[in-house]
Amino acid sequence: MKNKELYWEVFSQVHTSVQINLEDFQMTKKQRAPTRVLAVLAASAALLTAMTAAAVAFNVFGLRDLAFPKKTAIQVPHVDGSTGDISYEDRVVDMISLQGYANTPENQACVEWENFYQEYTADRRFSNDIYDEGGRYSMYSVYDDVMAERFDEIVEKYGLKLHQSMEDVPGREAWLERFGPDFLAEGNMGYYGYAYDDGTCAFDGDLTLDGYGLVDYQFHYARKGYLDTVVLNVGSLEDYQDWEYQTRCGVAVKLSLGPSRSFIWADLEEGFLFVNVLDGTQGDEIFSDGPIDRAGLEAIADSFDFSALS
Repeated sequence: MKNKELYWEVFSQVHTSVQINLEDFQMTKKQRAPTRVLAVLAASAALLTAMTAAAVAFNVFGLRDLAFPKKTAIQVPHVDGSTGDISYEDRVVDMISLQGYANTPENQACVEWENFYQEYTADRRFSNDIYDEGGRYSMYSVYDDVMAERFDEIVEKYGLKLHQSMEDVPGREAWLERFGPDFLAEGNMGYYGYAYDDGTCAFDGDLTLDGYGLVDYQFHYARKGYLDTVVLNVGSLEDYQDWEYQTRCGVAVKLSLGPSRSFIWADLEEGFLFVNVLDGTQGDEIFSDGPIDRAGLEAIADSFDFSALS
């Protein structure tokens, strides 16, 4: 198995069967009944508390507007490309929620649940039986009555609705059927993903950029008003250049260019869009053919018709 295929097999947000905090390129989507959980400690460095209320309200701090209030200590997995063995490295990182800005109920609920989840599951083992199969918690990582009670408290506190069902989306043609024939430009390949009944969805993909080569990405769209719990380890917020951009389809987005990962996001009328680009100014030998710059990231944004999500 090639290195890239091995990484996707172990770490893909769509395919992984255990809850895991991934390297600073991977979104995490917790799955059913994990056989192991990673210990997570609370860090003391505050990120958003130093911001003024006015600044947060107007979302002027770029990627920081999506960040958890505190840094997080995690164990980062590394895969040996020749043996497939996984080792772990302790690291303190910035985490972001992919559900909206830090002053929104969707973001705050995600952060509150994630903090509880990591603390509660760190030293516990759970049955491999699915808790409440087909019921209220079936779309979420709830493993026992204690978690269910805390989950309900958060849902009620922030006034959010729940995903009810999920379907697999097999690939590019299915995404074009869902969002329209212009959603993905020529050369932009959206692969296998999932979609909830409310419209929240995600998929992995890649595209070929003129002058840059092949670049991999992960697409995520979270409908407003629903509890969704996908988070992303971005390493250090200090490493990113942030700016605003209007795509070819006329949608205003924000861009963040980092050393090995870059991001495209937008607060749309009905949902929050986030694209995790697995490339940056220093490139990535597994997920890209070479480094990208600001123009390259803008070209990636132009390869989507984000207006189809409105």
